[in-house]
Amino acid sequence: MERSASRLAPRTEKILRVTLLGSLSNALLVVLKLTVGILGHSSAMIAEAINSLSDFATDLIALIFIHISGKPQDEDHHYGHGKFETLATLVMAGVMLGVGVSLLYRSLSTTLQLLLGKLVLPQPSRLTLLIAALSLIIKLGLYLYTQRWAQRLDSSALRTKALDHRGDMLTLCAVLLGISGAIALGPRGLFLEPLAAAIVSLCIIYMGWSSLLPACKELTEVCLSPEVEEEIRSIIYAAEEVKGINQLHTRSLGQCYAIEVDILVSGSMTVHEGHEVTIRLEQSLMERFGWETHISIHVEPA
Repeated sequence: MERSASRLAPRTEKILRVTLLGSLSNALLVVLKLTVGILGHSSAMIAEAINSLSDFATDLIALIFIHISGKPQDEDHHYGHGKFETLATLVMAGVMLGVGVSLLYRSLSTTLQLLLGKLVLPQPSRLTLLIAALSLIIKLGLYLYTQRWAQRLDSSALRTKALDHRGDMLTLCAVLLGISGAIALGPRGLFLEPLAAAIVSLCIIYMGWSSLLPACKELTEVCLSPEVEEEIRSIIYAAEEVKGINQLHTRSLGQCYAIEVDILVSGSMTVHEGHEVTIRLEQSLMERFGWETHISIHVEPA
């Protein structure tokens, strides 16, 4: 177990560093977008500022839960704290959904009122275009950086943040188009600006749902994919002493797996020989799926 903890600590530290970089960037973007959105009369930019504020809030939540997830097993958590990373993903996805739905309602309401002539808004300034373009460049860099480490570390929390950054890039493109249309067309095109904010909210909702579903599956103890379970069976059957598999139960514990299996061996095999078989199987499974994998093998006579 000490070996597992030592391998997990650097991973957790790197996830925290990547998340911290994103949170500092989001804090800067909140100030820029909100200031320019208010002074430049841009509802889409204000919506983007609220989006960045929700990103910053979820970053703080992620930093707390990911720090906990890096702890080794203790008296209260015999399987370690890996599920806290999944919990961080769930919280971040929930916040994204809530913010997205709220922004969608307000944006569509503003768009409808503008089209019906019940609301008059000032034209957005050209400075909002500059800040939107700068934000897009920052988010592109954050997405590429976060996605690369999400793949290297196999982190669901970082994958969620990478999706969030990618969603922000798409919404910023919509904001750029909306503000450009409102500036170019004048009063006739002002509805394009809150319409862009509505597109922002739809992207936020989609990204939140994309992260929420797998996190819920993991927290509700859904088994591993058929491909992974088939690979587990292949490793077990590679041992010539194994005559069959009675039961196989799998689940995910954050970034690691839990595998429980009943194997069938010859009834004449001694306890010592059966123990040696389980030791070799545990070694093979850990070499494939990681040393932090939780494995329980029960030997039964064929």
